Amino acid sequence: MANKKESRKIVAQNVRALRLARKLSQEKLAEHSGLHRTYVGSIERAERNISLENIDRLAAALGVAAVDLLAESSIDKTLDDQAVFANCLPALRRYQQLATRHGIGDIFQDNGGKLLQIILITGLKVLPGREGNDAVDATGQECELKSVNRSLTRSFSTHHHLNPAIVEKYRKVDWYFAVYEGIELITLYKVAASQLEPYFSAWEKKWNDSGGKDINNPKIPLKFVESNGQVIYETKSISEIVPKSPTLNVRVKDMQEPDET
Repeated sequence: MANKKESRKIVAQNVRALRLARKLSQEKLAEHSGLHRTYVGSIERAERNISLENIDRLAAALGVAAVDLLAESSIDKTLDDQAVFANCLPALRRYQQLATRHGIGDIFQDNGGKLLQIILITGLKVLPGREGNDAVDATGQECELKSVNRSLTRSFSTHHHLNPAIVEKYRKVDWYFAVYEGIELITLYKVAASQLEPYFSAWEKKWNDSGGKDINNPKIPLKFVESNGQVIYETKSISEIVPKSPTLNVRVKDMQEPDET
């Protein structure tokens, strides 16, 4: 159950989202609801507790049920998709501004949004242009960052034109593997390059046996990472993720590993 402060924030977000979607100024909303403009402003800033009577007034002025102003995440059901998207844009812009400060030019390209989350957790820094390896730690040691959405696939991608030169780079760095369920980070593992040597050796052999033909994106199984990696971050509880991701429909401990083929 939300406390008073959290409840004020929920009401504030819902009132503001609906007001903007209805293209109403604070003054117009105040007029339609019979409240003062400064009172409406203080509600949207989550500065003031609001009575049930005034919630009813605001809900009527906005054309929704009173419960829609009180329930987190339910407000999108009252808006069309364009209005929902418009409400999301300010947060997405702030997300991109933060990413830009960390050298990530586009949160929608090359897993940029997930990369930002990983470097904030680990304290790593993105390498300019992400040429070669992905990031560097405080000592200057480069590292590889990989992520997987386990609801879609059970292995990590590597390189679309893998050859011995790339493998040699891989041998010199630590690896970080981020496991997602949809957009929610579930677990972050660290794996030393030495632990991945069986894969490196197998890839080199395949390259040589093929007469020097680059390998298209060989995979590292999620099962291997889960068995051998050092956990450096783990979501405590799926139930703590609010609002719940639409793809997040399993519990971590209930996730069964499929048979390897």
